[in-house]
Amino acid sequence: MKKLLVLALVAMIGATAFSKTLDEVFNAFPKADNVQEMTLDKAMLGMAMSAGGDKAEMMKTIDAIRLIGIEKPSSSQIAIAKKIMTDGVDGFDVMVDASEEGESALILTQGDDKIINKMLIIAVEEDNVAVVLIEGKINPEDTHKMVNFGK
Repeated sequence: MKKLLVLALVAMIGATAFSKTLDEVFNAFPKADNVQEMTLDKAMLGMAMSAGGDKAEMMKTIDAIRLIGIEKPSSSQIAIAKKIMTDGVDGFDVMVDASEEGESALILTQGDDKIINKMLIIAVEEDNVAVVLIEGKINPEDTHKMVNFGK
């Protein structure tokens, strides 16, 4: 029984040894001309809400958005994003893991079945890589609105 417990502990440690923290995710991409990073805090989001529109109500639940956008990514930048997608992120659960015709998307969440505190979206396409962190108090039923925000 002790051997089984030790084996389970070693397996758990091994599984978490490869996952990354949020800071490691956002620091994984070296600064380059094609890498853009931006953080929108509650004040900046408040300005967007004051503009009105159909997104204003949804914006009230968001405290911050942090993102990295990479246009025309190099093969090493794509490899970094795919490694993060494979390894996972500490404290996050997989909501969606999809891959189709060379495009991959991973949506991770942190929270419970009543409120999602953080949603991390990683998308990899041939000509674009995006990492978006949305923080707030998101109703799980509204997650499709967060994922399709720019559409």
